[in-house]
Amino acid sequence: MIHDHQIRKPATNRAIGRASWGWSRAFARIFALCIAPLIVLGGCPAPEAQSVRERSRASLVRDDSGEVRIDGVGSIVGFARGRDCTFIHCLELVLGALGRQLTYDELMAAGGMAFRMQFCTEQWDVGNSDPLVGDSRLDDVFSGVGWQYEVRIVRRDDLAEADALNRAVRRSIDNGIPVLAANVMPPEDWGIITGYRSDTMFLCRAYNGGAAATDLPATGWPTAVVILTQRRSPPVREKSRVDAIRRAISLFEMEPVGCYAQGSRAFEAWCEELQRVEDPAYVHANFWTYVCLIDARASAVRYLRSVEKDFEAGQLHISAAADLYDREVRLLLDAMPGVPSGSTFEGRMPPQEMRNSQVEALRAAMRLEEQAVANLKKAL
Repeated sequence: MIHDHQIRKPATNRAIGRASWGWSRAFARIFALCIAPLIVLGGCPAPEAQSVRERSRASLVRDDSGEVRIDGVGSIVGFARGRDCTFIHCLELVLGALGRQLTYDELMAAGGMAFRMQFCTEQWDVGNSDPLVGDSRLDDVFSGVGWQYEVRIVRRDDLAEADALNRAVRRSIDNGIPVLAANVMPPEDWGIITGYRSDTMFLCRAYNGGAAATDLPATGWPTAVVILTQRRSPPVREKSRVDAIRRAISLFEMEPVGCYAQGSRAFEAWCEELQRVEDPAYVHANFWTYVCLIDARASAVRYLRSVEKDFEAGQLHISAAADLYDREVRLLLDAMPGVPSGSTFEGRMPPQEMRNSQVEALRAAMRLEEQAVANLKKAL
């Protein structure tokens, strides 16, 4: 099935679809986020075209064996390094290879992912933080970077659709455009299809499987694929930054989308589920959602610091909002030892005291976000 500029929610029995995260990796993640730099860039007093270097470094390589691949795609930096939204980091690398240099934080803000909080009320879902699940963020992120896109979600046993997907992916590679794909190296994180060896074998970059810096044969079926179709002019800098702030406000106040609570309601739903959960299988989805919240708000802090001077009279309010999100990140990091991980509670139910402690941290985080959003409103 093809979706142009939209996506239906994938079947989200994804609570077992991602890797288990040990405490050592969680500690590395904490360290990485604590030292993440807050970069302050100069402002622009008047509207102007966004400065984007459009010199592509991607090149198509064909060898005698029939292998086709795109050289010039950067290495995936991996988890625990301020790039935990796997879709956005892979998009950052694809755009960079095509000459459109936008940072992870700019992309996170453009799509609203830096400010989004989403929580499934029907099951514990590791897809809470996925840009394609629930309230899809793709229209915003791609309009924010100036590119058209196409989404395909195809079952492997649908032979006709699977063949069409293979042909579409190969066509994009032949045109020198890498393809974003989930589950190419299980578990179901996002990766990049960078080439192919036959009608059915893709080469990819991925967070998993040793493929972060090397093109390796995919070992999983791509459960979702995003193909970049038509390049457009990037948006005006001033508009994109104002849009990001407005989006942050609207996402916090947003009504539910299907079974996914949004914004402040998502915090409340998460706390309610923690207080009544009885199945230890919740641990992984809970931990991953928590980690992604930290990554998102750390990105929000860096982004707001980089654009605060552009808001002139509203600069103090943007700065205050960044300070509040920074306090939230630090609060969540301090509370992280009380958030159970799969390595410490595999198959066992964490004690109620741990869940109560996490609820307190989430409610405190929500109060800080309420204050941050109030400041963002004053900045406009």
